[in-house]
Amino acid sequence: MTQSRFNASFLSLAEARHRGAATLAAVGLVLALVAAGCGGGGGGGGGRLSKSEYEHRLGSDSQAIRNAFRPLSQQPSSLAELASDLKVAQQKLRAAADDLDRATPPKDVEKDNDTLVTGLRKLAAELESLRSAAAKKNPQLVQKALADLRGSRALVDARRATDDMKKKGYKLGGFGG
Repeated sequence: MTQSRFNASFLSLAEARHRGAATLAAVGLVLALVAAGCGGGGGGGGGRLSKSEYEHRLGSDSQAIRNAFRPLSQQPSSLAELASDLKVAQQKLRAAADDLDRATPPKDVEKDNDTLVTGLRKLAAELESLRSAAAKKNPQLVQKALADLRGSRALVDARRATDDMKKKGYKLGGFGG
């Protein structure tokens, strides 16, 4: 049977649908926050970045990352669309991780930067189960993958790193702080 539209009722009861949509929105928002560190700017092959250069780097691609994850904050029209959106999001996460890995951040956020790199890569991998479930058009697997993402250690660690940067006075692009 071909499923042309994704209906949240396929996930289960109304409360579970709400939690699923909320989880997608939260994952999208947190991933966007975490991924704010990717992108252009100097410092890829040179010396250590100054605080302002690093802040610029953090903010340079925040809009592109937000756009990549925006579909996750809205109910998709189909599971196939969700799978496609997740594939793009995974690519953006990996690109952000690679870019951050090439950067030489200020010494005071070096560990936070490394945590972000690790977190982005783990999150990209963790999104695979959700993408795969959506590609299989299996609402039960989608719901399980969402539940697994709620407990993502990579998400917690990445958020802790960005919170630490904020405490140190760093501005994280369009995400405040």
